[in-house]
Amino acid sequence: MMSYLIYMAIRIMELRRVLKPTGSIYLHCDPTAGHYLKLLMDAIFGKKNFRNEIVWCYTGPGSPNMRQFNRKHDTIYWYSIGETWVFNADAVRINHHGKTQANFKEGLRGSGFSEGKYELANGKVPETWWAQEKGNGFAIAARQKGQYVGYPTQKPIALLRRISRASSNEGDTILDPFCGCATACIAAELENRQWVGIDISPKAADLVEERLMNEMGVFHKGIHRTDYSTTHGYRYSDSLQ
Repeated sequence: MMSYLIYMAIRIMELRRVLKPTGSIYLHCDPTAGHYLKLLMDAIFGKKNFRNEIVWCYTGPGSPNMRQFNRKHDTIYWYSIGETWVFNADAVRINHHGKTQANFKEGLRGSGFSEGKYELANGKVPETWWAQEKGNGFAIAARQKGQYVGYPTQKPIALLRRISRASSNEGDTILDPFCGCATACIAAELENRQWVGIDISPKAADLVEERLMNEMGVFHKGIHRTDYSTTHGYRYSDSLQ
């Protein structure tokens, strides 16, 4: 665990360095190391820049011999770099789930309400627990046949599209330093953002290229791979088309 935290601390410091003044960082983790990573994030970004702890909830089968509750959530920590940050509330609103104008209360003002009138069409800003519901795409990727590519830590596209919409604007750049199978890159492309994906694994880089080509039709001139080296037996390419 100490080795992992040292490894992460160096990278989190670099991520803070490259963020623009209104930038945000979302750090996904599971219960194994989440509490340790929260301390790191507080130390590097500052406790005052902690914006939200988001709990991504999903369902799955249990076991008849279970001796504890079913572990079916991951945590996402959102930090800004300063006191000004992007948050596009209208881009991430969801349904009010049965609320009507008749049960409007003053305390609900500001989440889809204006001037005391209930505006059903606008919806509300989501709570900090993002639950899997029918049709919202928040099931784990392994249970979504249309997008699952077999990568062990693959995230659903809907999850990363919501994050992209919330904390960036069209034309902004999304950086995923552990891009795995390119889900963040695809989410950024779908939301008209620029993107940079980094992964230490040559296999992951191959999968990024394959998935972007197959699903998005992109991997054109100007997308540069730095992982190839004739020294290590890989081909070298300045620009893949």
